[in-house]
Amino acid sequence: MLKRIACGFCILLVSACSTLPTPSQEETADYGSYPDNYQNVAKAYLMKELRDPSTIEIGEITRPKKQWIGDKFTGVKYGYLVCAKVNSKNLLGKMTGYRSDAVLIRDGVVIDHVQNGELFSGIKLCD
Repeated sequence: MLKRIACGFCILLVSACSTLPTPSQEETADYGSYPDNYQNVAKAYLMKELRDPSTIEIGEITRPKKQWIGDKFTGVKYGYLVCAKVNSKNLLGKMTGYRSDAVLIRDGVVIDHVQNGELFSGIKLCD
């Protein structure tokens, strides 16, 4: 009985997964409006979200590019991706050194943030 329940759960889980966009879907997707103020949006978000905002150093922020982020389990988010060079303190109070964080902006709001610019799948969004 337990095997049937587990098997049914697995089938339900797999059938509930969304699909990744095809190239034609990427082309026609709604990414929201282009964020002219992307530097201010990214800086404000990072200053609010990262530990010890008084010591955060934000360097270069790249120009926005259309990008989707997601997977078959969590779904897909469309927006404009910028990469920001960020230096902040770790839990021990030491500066970490600059890293590239990915920030996905849609209609002037950050909808996703990937520290170090690398997804769990190993895909690098930022250099």
